[in-house]
Amino acid sequence: MCSKRPNTPEFWRDYASSALGDGSRSPAFSGEIWDRAARDYDDLEACHDYMRQVECVLASLRECGAVAPGQTVLDIACGTGAYALRIAPFCRSVTAIDISGAMLQRLEEKRRRLGISNIQSVATDWRDYTPEDRFDLVFVSLTPLLRSLDEIDRMLDASRRFFAIVSWAGVKKNVLHEEIAREVLGSAPERHRVDVMIPFNYLYARGYAPDLRFFHGCWERTRPWQRQAENLLWQMEMRRPLTDAEKGAVLEAVRTRAVDGMITVRTRVRTAFLLVDKEAGKGPC
Repeated sequence: MCSKRPNTPEFWRDYASSALGDGSRSPAFSGEIWDRAARDYDDLEACHDYMRQVECVLASLRECGAVAPGQTVLDIACGTGAYALRIAPFCRSVTAIDISGAMLQRLEEKRRRLGISNIQSVATDWRDYTPEDRFDLVFVSLTPLLRSLDEIDRMLDASRRFFAIVSWAGVKKNVLHEEIAREVLGSAPERHRVDVMIPFNYLYARGYAPDLRFFHGCWERTRPWQRQAENLLWQMEMRRPLTDAEKGAVLEAVRTRAVDGMITVRTRVRTAFLLVDKEAGKGPC
C-alpha cells in the first residue's frame, strides 16, 4: 500500500514519473522538429473553435488582472505568437521564448506587420533559460515541457503572482492520423501524455487553488495534400524516425484520400485553461 496520499505533492511526483516517464530525449524537445512545423503552424488561426479558446483565455487573463498595463509577461514555448501578439497590446512587455528559431521568425514577421514593439523574442530551450527577474504572469501553452513537474516548479517560481497553463485534457482524436498510423506503423498514436490532470492536482497539493476551465472543439484544417502529408510525417516522427519506405507509404496514403488535390483534417479536442493566483486567499479574514 502506498504511504503517500493524493493530497501531497510527493504523490503526484511519483504518479507523473510513472505515467509520463523521462521524456527529455524525445524528438519533441528538438528545435529542428518544431522548425519543420513553423510554416503551417498558423493554419489553426483560421479555425473557429481554436480561436474561441484563445479569445476566452485572453479575456480571462485580462479580467483577473494577470494581463494589465504595467504588467510583465513571460510566454514559454510561444510558437509563432498566437498568445504573445494578443497579450502585448494590454501589458508593459512580453518575453517570448521558444526552442525553434523558425517559430520565432514567424512571430517576428507578424510583430513587425502589426507594429507591436513590446515583445522580446528569445531563442532558447526553457530548460536552459534563467530569468533575470520574475514576471507578473508566466504563461505556457500546449508544450511537452508540461510533462515535467520540475519544469512546472521553475515556471511557478518565475512568476510574481500569476501562472497560467493551456493543456490537453484527455481528448485529441484525429481520424486521418489514426488510420494512416495503423496502416503504416501498425498501431494508432499513443494517447497524448501531457494532460492537465497532473499539473492541476500537483499545484492543488502544493497549496494553490487553480481555476480550471475546459474547451471542447473540432480543429479543422484544409490543405494541399502534400503539405498535409508533411504535417502528418512531422507528427509521426515525434514518436520515432521513419524509414524512407514508411515515408513513401504515408505520402501515398494521404494522396489517395485527397479530393481535387486538397484534404481536410478534423481533430476532436478537449483542452483546459488553468490559472494560479498566488495571492488568492491571502486577504484579511
